[in-house]
Amino acid sequence: MTSNDHQPVTPFEERLWAACRDGQEALSLGLLRDADLALPITAAAAAGTETPAWATATGSGRTWVLAYTSVEAMRLATGGVATHCRVASLVELAAGWPDPWWGLAINPGLTAAFLLESGTVARLAVPTLAQDRLLDPASGVPAVQKLLSPAHVHDLLTGGEPRISGYCHHALDVSHIATPAVLADALRQPDMLTESGSLNILRWRPTGLDLYRTPYGGTDEERRDAVAGWVVEEPPFVGMGLVPNVDHVIREYKVYGVGLPHGAEIWELTHGGTEHRRALYHGDLRRWLLIGTR
Repeated sequence: MTSNDHQPVTPFEERLWAACRDGQEALSLGLLRDADLALPITAAAAAGTETPAWATATGSGRTWVLAYTSVEAMRLATGGVATHCRVASLVELAAGWPDPWWGLAINPGLTAAFLLESGTVARLAVPTLAQDRLLDPASGVPAVQKLLSPAHVHDLLTGGEPRISGYCHHALDVSHIATPAVLADALRQPDMLTESGSLNILRWRPTGLDLYRTPYGGTDEERRDAVAGWVVEEPPFVGMGLVPNVDHVIREYKVYGVGLPHGAEIWELTHGGTEHRRALYHGDLRRWLLIGTR
C-alpha cells in the first residue's frame, strides 16, 4: 500500500476527499477552515516531559509546518515514523504561528494534500467580520469591544459624537473571562487596569463591517508582505488577525475614526468579577445617558 491509498476514516475526510476528487478547491478550503488537525510530536512531548515543537519539512525553497487530517493519515504519510500528535484547529495554529515565511503542509504525500501560505492560513482561520456574516447569516452582527482608560472614558463622554480608532476585539472570544486582571493579560493590555483593579469596557454592535479590518501584517514590511498583509505594527504584533497571545484565541480588528452606533455601552468589570453598565449612547440624542449605581 502506498500513502496515496489512504482511505478516509472520518465523515470530514470523506467530504474532503470527495471535494478534492471533484476539483472543488473552494469547498476543500472551506472544510479545512473548521477542521481539527493532527500535528506530529515526539513521544516525550506526548508524555509531557518536553515542550511540543513544530514538526516541519523543507521543500520548494521554504519550511512547512506538517499537519494531517487524522492520526491514521499522519501515520501512513510518515511511514509510521510519527505516532504521537497534538490536535489543533486552524485558528489555534494561527494564534501560535511560528514564522510568517513558513507555510502549512496538510497531508503531504496523500491524495488530498494542501500547501497553504501563511497568509492563506490567516485568512481561513480568521475571516473578516463581513466574511463571518456571509458564512453564517443567521448569527447576526457580533458585538465587539475595546478596553478604555479612565481618560478615554472621559473623552468619550464629553467629546461630542463619539468615534473610535485603534484596535477592538470580538466580544464573544472573551465572554468566558470574568476577572479584570485575566482579561487585561489575555489582551496584553495590563496598563488598562484602574487603581481599584477594574476595567472599563466599550461594547457595541458595528455597522459598516468593511470598516473593521482584520489586521493581517507583520512587525516590518517584509513580514507584512510574507502574509500578503496591509499593516505594520510594533511587537508583540503577530499579524495573523489575532491578539498577540498564544494562550488565547481572540480575534481583533483595526478601525480608523468609526462612529459608534446607537446602543453602544460603557461597562465596568470590577475586581470582584461583576459587570456594571455605566453609560449608554443614544444615537438620536447624540449623547451618552449615564447610568447610576445603587
